[in-house]
Amino acid sequence: MSTLSWQGKVALAEVPGSARLVLVDGVVHLDEAAAVFEGMLSGWARQQKSRMLGDTTISARLALLRRFTECAESYPWAWTPGDVEDFTVGLKIGAQRLAPSTIRGYHLTLRMFCDYLIDSRYEWPTVCRDRFDQVPTQVCHEWNTVAHLNDYEGNPARRPFSYDELQALFDYLDERVDRVAHSGRKGHWWPCATRR
Repeated sequence: MSTLSWQGKVALAEVPGSARLVLVDGVVHLDEAAAVFEGMLSGWARQQKSRMLGDTTISARLALLRRFTECAESYPWAWTPGDVEDFTVGLKIGAQRLAPSTIRGYHLTLRMFCDYLIDSRYEWPTVCRDRFDQVPTQVCHEWNTVAHLNDYEGNPARRPFSYDELQALFDYLDERVDRVAHSGRKGHWWPCATRR
């Protein structure tokens, strides 16, 4: 990694999404917690853009993080695994129940965001420790997130055929074609079919 000279000190080159690139030193915010959270979101958006992700993907992920923060009633440096569990339970209640695959996608977004926050290259643990005396942690783990267990998780009536089911279908269709071809009935159009 390259280094940059900064006021006589040597600093690591800034990576897209690092705290230093989105928070200005010396600025006092009226709502410091909200400003740091918005800086985290801005930094993560910048980091995702550097990975060539689309604007639609990024904005959907940021909207989910705002929704989760509102549900948890706390900011990322105070999130707990219990917040993930409460959020998930809320997604499975009522008429607007979400599919397991959708919830898994939400969990993946939360996990990626927490991975970004706890990565020392982005300096968010230091910022949170210095400002709030707390540091963000990974709140998504194998005990509170949806595991990918099945090849297909949608409506069972709309699942794709398995290999064996496709083979059985084509065998049946081949047999039907042969039966019609050899039936001697009008309407068979294969020139190579012979009448019995």
